[in-house]
Amino acid sequence: MSLTQSQIARQERMLEVATRLATEGGFDAVQMRTVAEDADVALGTLYRYFPSKEHLLVSAMLRQIGELAGRLTVKPPAGSDATERVIDVLRRANLALQRQPHFTLAVVRALASGDETVAPAVRQVRVSMRSIILAAIGEGTTARDELVGEVPEEVWLSALVSWISGGDSAQSVIRKLQAATTLLFEARDCLGRRGRRAARPRRRQRPRPAPRSAHRAARAGHHVRAPRRRAV
Repeated sequence: MSLTQSQIARQERMLEVATRLATEGGFDAVQMRTVAEDADVALGTLYRYFPSKEHLLVSAMLRQIGELAGRLTVKPPAGSDATERVIDVLRRANLALQRQPHFTLAVVRALASGDETVAPAVRQVRVSMRSIILAAIGEGTTARDELVGEVPEEVWLSALVSWISGGDSAQSVIRKLQAATTLLFEARDCLGRRGRRAARPRRRQRPRPAPRSAHRAARAGHHVRAPRRRAV
């Protein structure tokens, strides 16, 4: 269902307030009543747009991914090939969230909540991030590329969880993203080369000509006999 301009403006206010509260105080700081008051909407209106706090936070993350897509349009991913461009996209997405650790922690908690109301927003996050990655791969993407595009997005979300839980430093996360993306695209290119070789038509081998003696024997209607040995 499409929204009117006033509804879009109302939704933006709610997302803006939720982002601010999460950035300042994390998951627990985002209270639905406070969001409604600061966004100047009724509490029922807030719940009509966002059925739960988790849904609201994941939607705030989706909004940030949309902003990333806009920045990438203005300043496209750097790199001479698909691997370098995808690494640049993941690096920029990661740095944007690492600047807001409390917000990122709140979003990760919302993503992992298991709340049924969050599932549509989580799917939108994945689809949006995958679209950005496919755009970085470039034109002429294949079905294999679309499958490959899912993996960096999964690695990126996993890396966020590892960083926010203290398992990895910010620098370590970026190194892992670079290594995983490089290995993935090397494997993709290798499979592509194998597929092209397999699809290439084989040259038909011409039959080797039979020995001249066999031709003469065939015309004479008998087999070639071995020469007799002379008696010494």
